[in-house]
Amino acid sequence: MSKRHLPDDRQAECLRLKSIFNAKKRDLGLTQEKLAEYLGINQSSVSHYLNAVNPLNATVAVAFARILEVKVSDFSPRLATEIELLTSPSVEATREFISNRVGAHKAKGVVPHEEYVLIPQYMPEDRFVKGVNDDHVGLTEGLVFRRGWLRRMGAWPDNLFVVYADGNDMAPHICAMDVILFDTSKKNPEDRQIYVVKRRDGGITVKRMIQQLSGSWILRSENADKNLFPDEIVPESEASALPIIGKVIWRGGNAS
Repeated sequence: MSKRHLPDDRQAECLRLKSIFNAKKRDLGLTQEKLAEYLGINQSSVSHYLNAVNPLNATVAVAFARILEVKVSDFSPRLATEIELLTSPSVEATREFISNRVGAHKAKGVVPHEEYVLIPQYMPEDRFVKGVNDDHVGLTEGLVFRRGWLRRMGAWPDNLFVVYADGNDMAPHICAMDVILFDTSKKNPEDRQIYVVKRRDGGITVKRMIQQLSGSWILRSENADKNLFPDEIVPESEASALPIIGKVIWRGGNAS
C-alpha cells in the first residue's frame, strides 16, 4: 500500500514540530536516535513524524512536547484542543459518576438493570509512548457505552475498541476527530463493510472493502478526491493475509 501525502494542515504541524526540534536539540542534547529512545519507538518512526510522512496524534504530540519542553499548542493548536477536550472535568466527572454508580449497586449486592462499560481506546504500535504519556489517561482509557445498547448491537465488550479518526479520507461518512467503535472478533471481510486495517508501519487505516467479480478486494476511501485518496487493490490470493483488526460497527461525531 503506497504512502499518501498528508493534508496541508497536518504537514504544517509536523514541520513546526521539526523546526522546534532543530532549534532545541543542541541545548537539550537530542538527536533523532535519542528522541526515538525517549519515545520508545524506532528512529524511522521519529523521522516520519518530523518529515510529515505520518500525521501527529494527541498521544505522541504530548510525548514530543514533554521531551522538547514546549506546549502542544506551539506546533499543533488542533491537537492541543483535542487534548483539552479529552481531559476536561466533564469527562472525569462522567467516569466518577459511573464508578460510584456501579460501586453503589455492588455494595447493595445487586446489578443495575442498565450497566455501563468502558470500551478502551485502541493504541496502534506507532502511537504508544512507553513511560511518557502514561499519566494522560484521558487519551487512552476510551469511551463509556451502555451494555444494553451493545447487546442490541450484537457486540461483546471484550472484543471492542474505540479509535479516533485522524483525517478525512473517509469523509463524509467518517470525518476527522470522529469516534469509531470496532469489533475485533469480525475480521473476515464482507462486501461494502468498513474495517480497521493495520498498516505496514504499525499504524492503522479505516477503509470500506468492496469485492470485485474477480474475487479481488478494493480498499476504498469515501472521500471523493481520488487523487489524494486512491483505491487500493488487494488480489484474491493475498486477501486472507490482509491484517484486518476489526469491523467498524458505529461512529460518533459532529452532526453537521
